[in-house]
Amino acid sequence: MREKIEVNVKKILIKDGIKDNVFHQENKLNTNIKKIIDSKLNKKNWSYRLINTKSNSATLISQQPGEGNRRHYHSNWDEWWLIIKGMWKFEIEGKIFKLKKNDLILIKRKQKHKITAIGKTNAIRLAVSRGDVEHIYVD
Repeated sequence: MREKIEVNVKKILIKDGIKDNVFHQENKLNTNIKKIIDSKLNKKNWSYRLINTKSNSATLISQQPGEGNRRHYHSNWDEWWLIIKGMWKFEIEGKIFKLKKNDLILIKRKQKHKITAIGKTNAIRLAVSRGDVEHIYVD
C-alpha cells in the first residue's frame, strides 16, 4: 500500500473536478454566503474560500450529483462539514451517511473518507479544516 500526500488545497480541488476556485476573497470581516451562492448559480462546480487563518479554514464547495472528492484521510486534523444545499453521501471508514441541508458531520483524524454529491441538483457543503492539512491518499 502506497500513500501520496497532497497539501495544496487549490490543486486538490482541481484534481477533484473543481476548476472554478476563488481564493483571493478570504478573511473578510463580514461575508454574505447567500450572495456568493447566488453569484455562482450558472456555474456547475466551484469553491469559494471564506476563511484561511493559521488556526482554521472554511471553504464553500459546490458539485454536481456523482461528483466529490477522492478517498483520503488526515493524520493530525479533525474536520467537519455543514451541508448548505442538496444531499451528500459521506463514506467514513466503510460506513455510509446521507446528509441534507443543515446537517453537520465530524470526521476525526485518521478516518478514511470520501464525499459524493447525490440527488438531482448541485449540492453545496461548507468544509471547515485548516489550509495546510495533509490529505493522504492510499493506492
